Order: sequence, then C-alpha cells, then structure tokens
Amino acid sequence: MKAYGETLRQIREQKGLRMKELAEGICSISFLSKFERGDSDISLGLLTEITKKLIIGLDEFLYIHNEYNPDKLEQFFKDVNTAYYESNSVQLKNLKNEEMRKWEKYKIPTYQYNKLMVEVFENIVDQNAIDKEASEEDIRLLSNYLFRVEVWGYYEFMLYNATMLFLTPEMVAQLSKTAYEKSNRYHQYKKVNDVIITIIMNTITYLLGPVNDFDKPIIFQAEINEFFSYLEQLALPENHLFERVNLLHLRGAYDLKTGNIESGTNKIRQSIQILSDLGSKGFANRLEQYLQQILEHTR
Repeated sequence: MKAYGETLRQIREQKGLRMKELAEGICSISFLSKFERGDSDISLGLLTEITKKLIIGLDEFLYIHNEYNPDKLEQFFKDVNTAYYESNSVQLKNLKNEEMRKWEKYKIPTYQYNKLMVEVFENIVDQNAIDKEASEEDIRLLSNYLFRVEVWGYYEFMLYNATMLFLTPEMVAQLSKTAYEKSNRYHQYKKVNDVIITIIMNTITYLLGPVNDFDKPIIFQAEINEFFSYLEQLALPENHLFERVNLLHLRGAYDLKTGNIESGTNKIRQSIQILSDLGSKGFANRLEQYLQQILEHTR
C-alpha cells in the first residue's frame, strides 16, 4: 500500500512547492524528507498543518491518498474530454452524477467542483444555457476557491479552464491573468503548458463575446491585447499546429470585433483553408459557421 508520505510528495510537487517552502514554520526539512520517503511517521496534528499549507483539508488528503491519485485524476479528465468530443451526453450525465454522489457522501469540495465542471460540457453538448443548472452557491464556491488557492497545480488549471463560462467576464479577465502568473513555475512541464495555452485562448474567445454581440463596442480590449502578448511569450511550438491555427482565427475575430472586416475575414478564411487541407472538416465547418454568424451581425 502506498505510504502517506508518497501521496504528500505527489501533491506538493503537483502544486509546485519545494520541500523547504512546505516545511517552513511547521517542521524541519529533514523530517519532511524522511516522511515523504516513508522513513518516518507523522502526528495527525502535524499532517493537518501541512495539508492546510497545501490548501486542502485532511479529508481531501485522505481522499487523494485512497482513491483520487494522479493517474485517476488524469483518467477522469480524459473520460470527460472523450465524452465531450464524442457528444456523448449520456456518459457526461453519468460522470456528473457519480461526482454528485461522492459529494453527497463525503462532502469533499473537489467532488462538487468536478460535478460543476462536467456540467459545463453536458450543457454545451445538450445546447442548454451554460448556467441552466448551476446554482449561485456552486459558482460562489468555485470562484472563492480559485481566488483563494495560493499555489495552482494541474487540477486547478484544468478546473478553471472547464468552468470559465460560469464566471463573469471581470472574474475571467482577473483569474486568467492569475493562471498565467501561477503557470510560470511549470513551463518545463508540457501538459501544464498546454493547458495554460488553452486557457488564454479560451479567455480571448470569451472576452470577445458571443457572435450576436460582435456589432457592439469591445469592452476588454486592453485585456485581450495582454492575453495575445502572453501567447507570444509562450512561443507556441511548431508542432502545435491546431493551436497556431486557432491563434490565427482569434486574431481574425479580434480584427472583426474592432472593425477591420477585410483583415479579420481573410485571417479566419486562411484558418478554415488550413483545417480543410489537414482533413479537419468538422473544425473547418464550425469555423465557417462562426465566421458567417459574425458577418451577419457586423453588417
């Protein structure tokens, strides 16, 4: 059976904390090192203090230790993404209900956040309003958690990316800046870097507004330009073809939003052509519909 120290080390590393940072004010670095290696036991009081510094409760620590290890966390996100891309509403509902059942049984906040996350994808697939089933209390708990947590790990990035549409544009503008800043320590980790790229792109899309508002003045222009600069700083790798095409279409959408109709239309049509040439007909068709809807509201 996996030792508690191993679980603690995995959580600490996921949240980007060095052993010295976690031990400070609680215990010696050598003691923490021995515990993580399984060479020493720890008192309940000391473990509670350490988990508080990791921004998780003791119950949540035990939950991660006994069930929700990193492998299972990865599998959960994969299951949700697969069901979404396959438009499998039934599977999404099952995943949501399972997280709800765990929340009702254990009262561990992570389950509640997971339920809310799956609900976003379910509502998109079912073409419901995003906030149809989300209660104000759910949104308050989610936003409070994201604003409160000091060290974001892979889970927090994934959670925020999936639930962004529940939040107000003001919250999204602020939290996405926070997410980018908190991602600096993870630049050597590909999977976290990929998530932050997606977060920034989704943020730009959200702040540009829905297609039926493209004829209205842009509100978050300064913020959107800042997020474009983040993507430049991240220097998208050459093999991230989809992300590069997405960035081209986002720049086109921004041009359309700011009145540069010809430039914006050309950039999005270039994106559509590239997707078509690569055989991504579904993405190309959706982007074509997106362009036509924008043009209808900007004439």
